Amino acid sequence: MAKPMRARPDLEPATGDMTPMIDVVFLMIVFFVCIDFRVLEAKLPAYLPRDVGGSGARVEPQEQLIVQVHVTEPGRAHTTGVARDGRPPRQTLVGHRVEWAVGPRRFVDLDAARQELARLAADPKLLVPDPSTGGRKRMRVVVEGAVDARYDDISRAADACHSAGFDDLTFGFVPGPRRG
Repeated sequence: MAKPMRARPDLEPATGDMTPMIDVVFLMIVFFVCIDFRVLEAKLPAYLPRDVGGSGARVEPQEQLIVQVHVTEPGRAHTTGVARDGRPPRQTLVGHRVEWAVGPRRFVDLDAARQELARLAADPKLLVPDPSTGGRKRMRVVVEGAVDARYDDISRAADACHSAGFDDLTFGFVPGPRRG
């Protein structure tokens, strides 16, 4: 008759390490959260200008309205608040001053520039031929930012053009030296 085997008292029972599986689950959660936000971002309405790009085709010159953003005082960064949740403290720009030029006229107030844009958009004498429809349309607007212009300055000018009724918008820049 065979002798029964006895359990070895010096061995511990086998257990599995769950750390790698937990790491994989957390990575999958982060991945799927990021994917969902990208899908959500793609569904948000945003007005973005079309890229006119380069082409070898001959293009007839078109009249266009130039809206320039000039920085008269670049300002300085000012830190407000305290760092929380791993985020840096909020920074604001103090003393930043901008002037807008709509065609040959300069404005220190964006609301005055908006009124000028609305006046120009409503003027039927300023409509240009539309080759795609054969009719007439509002002219193209080129928003040109100076070297020291901030994104906010350019976007407010573009929003003012769009709210005035100009739909054909492109961007350029005003050449010049950067201020210290």
